[in-house]
Amino acid sequence: MEKILKKILEKIARPITNKVLKFRGKHEGESCYIFADGISVKWFDLEALPKRIGFSLNRFPFHKQSNSLNLKYGIHLNSFYFYPYIRLPAWGNKKWWRNKIKDKDIDLFKKNKKSDYFVSLSNYPTLRGNNIYHLFRKINDPNFEYSQECYTNEIGIYDGSLHAAISLAIYMGFEDIVLVGCDYTHENSRMGHWYEKGEGIILPYVDYEKKFFNIASKYANIKTITLDGGSSVLPSITYSKYTGRPLCYHENHEITDIETLKLLATWPDYKIF
Repeated sequence: MEKILKKILEKIARPITNKVLKFRGKHEGESCYIFADGISVKWFDLEALPKRIGFSLNRFPFHKQSNSLNLKYGIHLNSFYFYPYIRLPAWGNKKWWRNKIKDKDIDLFKKNKKSDYFVSLSNYPTLRGNNIYHLFRKINDPNFEYSQECYTNEIGIYDGSLHAAISLAIYMGFEDIVLVGCDYTHENSRMGHWYEKGEGIILPYVDYEKKFFNIASKYANIKTITLDGGSSVLPSITYSKYTGRPLCYHENHEITDIETLKLLATWPDYKIF
């Protein structure tokens, strides 16, 4: 029944979700970054990165140095995120939380009118705008081979912000995609976010999303920037080798403002202070 309802919704919503079709091949042959919230970002001087178009994921725009980057696109795929209250089942109690952070995101969308933002279709009743695009399940373009291959292998191109960013970058025609702060692609990955306190916890080795990356890498050259190690799922390069700069650790209060940290502290399970 759930699958049938999703198919019905997908058909009804096509006038909304098909707005994304305008981006096909828009950046053919170009290079881009995808900036995520991994804790490795705390060691990086982002202004040392060679200039190119960037996708920001989730809370990355709260980083002070994000203003100096060419963040043309933003991804925020949490379902029902832009409602006054959001249900968070991941913590076991399925409690409803008042979302005090969403207004900062919305202000960002309104301020950066030259940037485009992609959100879950579930947010359509509460969030619309000329630079807002709603995503649901797939890109309705029969000539998009990558999407068809993912579907055949039971991989959702919008299963999380990283999937969505890479999928959209491929659809836009980007030839080279460099991942920054996508720490689960690192061999020596750390658990935590750049806006949380501390250096994070080193995780056991895993082949993160290897099946997805095997497919995506057929359609674009994807590389991940690491702290000091490699990657088992993607070609990698350390930050120091990529930029010629040494690593330099900064605590969360040095790379975002205290008011933002106070907002983030209202979110359950974040270790901000």
